[in-house]
Amino acid sequence: MLRLIALLVAISTSNAAVPVAPDMKSFSSAIKGGHLAANVEKTLYERATGQPGVVTEQWFTGGGAMDENTRIRIYVDGETTPSLDFQVLLAHGIGFGEKLESANIPWSTHRISHEADGGIYNTYRIPYGKSIRITATRPTDGTFWYIVRGVENYPIVIGDLIFPASTRLKLYKTVDTTLAPQQFIHIANVTGSAGALYQVTLAANSSDYNYLEACMRVAIDGGDVMFLSSGTEDFFLSAYYFNRGLYHSENSGCTYKGSPGLVSAYKFFENDPVLFTKSLDLVWRCGETANGATGCPNDFPPPHEPETEVRALEPNVGLANTIVTAYVWVYEWEY
Repeated sequence: MLRLIALLVAISTSNAAVPVAPDMKSFSSAIKGGHLAANVEKTLYERATGQPGVVTEQWFTGGGAMDENTRIRIYVDGETTPSLDFQVLLAHGIGFGEKLESANIPWSTHRISHEADGGIYNTYRIPYGKSIRITATRPTDGTFWYIVRGVENYPIVIGDLIFPASTRLKLYKTVDTTLAPQQFIHIANVTGSAGALYQVTLAANSSDYNYLEACMRVAIDGGDVMFLSSGTEDFFLSAYYFNRGLYHSENSGCTYKGSPGLVSAYKFFENDPVLFTKSLDLVWRCGETANGATGCPNDFPPPHEPETEVRALEPNVGLANTIVTAYVWVYEWEY
């Protein structure tokens, strides 16, 4: 109890300050020039001391071995199905392949970075209770380099919030899903737990950028639907269809924009908490009109009830089918 009180006091006076405790123990591992055999799941790191811990950093490099085709799986506390299962580039807010990304590096934020041909890292806090196992798989052979670090008995502090010790990081994925004009899609639907939205990456491909007119919506704990943005690029804290190009900031970024309608972008909620105690339903849409029967509001209070399912389509306004991939990272716990 005294340790928790000390931690609360420290964080209240200094953002994300964590007092050192004698049972904290750092761990680290690296692989230099490792080999990934095609379609073979290889263990990159495993730890099972029976003590809780938090992975604090992972770094991935390897020409032709740590790219959009490489799948990372993280098994927590003896899971047989990993709660974290992702492609390397998408996990770092990069929606398309290494070939398209290469012209835009280096770039870096304190949570995700792409520093070189390879040199991809993140500082996502990945908590576990007793054990953790990290693996890699890819469809072709390759040579790779890898670093992982973390701390045992380390508090789970995200932004200026202390999460419960039972907190686990989960990933909700939508992959290459084709949406018709104005169609809704539930990119994260969490039930039966409390938690916090952490990060959203969206990659979309269409014949134009009109789909970006869509507003992001959320329903928390079964309550009313709320608007999180006035448009898609607005959700990622840009404007006018990302008209000033790429950016990589601490809170959000646009990692790719290409004609006629390619976009990938990320948004962190570390400094902008979206919290829930029972459920979270995060909903995107393939374009829409302002203030229509099911569209975004142009006034406050909204002149109509927000919806997450189409009842009657608005005039098409030039919208086209859009292929979308979304990664939604959520911290979850039970009270």
